[in-house]
Amino acid sequence: MLGLILRVLPFWVREPLLIVFGVVFAGFLFYVAAAREGGWAAVGIGAGVVLFTAVRIHTVRQAWQARRLLKEAGEAAP
Repeated sequence: MLGLILRVLPFWVREPLLIVFGVVFAGFLFYVAAAREGGWAAVGIGAGVVLFTAVRIHTVRQAWQARRLLKEAGEAAP
């Protein structure tokens, strides 16, 4: 069900949701690893989630940059 919802949502809604979820989930995993000494498994999964979130942030940043450049090119051309 969640996969279907994420596929239906547009890029500009889906990606920020994934980024927010990734930051919160990674923070929770690091908290569990630090506070409860859950072991290296929680730290490893948290690091993976941080990496996944960083890739998502990079993707959104590139899309915003491409959109801005396209808009500027459209305004410059008569």
